[in-house]
Amino acid sequence: MLTFSIPAISCAHCARAITDTVLELDPAAKVQVDIAARTATVDTIADPAIVRARLAHEGYPVL
Repeated sequence: MLTFSIPAISCAHCARAITDTVLELDPAAKVQVDIAARTATVDTIADPAIVRARLAHEGYPVL
C-alpha cells in the first residue's frame, strides 16, 4: 500500500483523474483519494516510481 501526498488535488475531478491514471497502469488497483488531506492511497502491483512519474505527467506531482 502506497500513500502519496499530492498538493494539486483540489476537487472530485482531480480525484477521478488520479484514480483513472493509476487504473491505466494496474486495472486491479484500489485507489482512495482524500481531497481534504490532498493524499492518495494506492494498493497496486505497479512500480511506485512509474506511478509517481505517470501522476506527475498528468499534472499531479507527488511530494
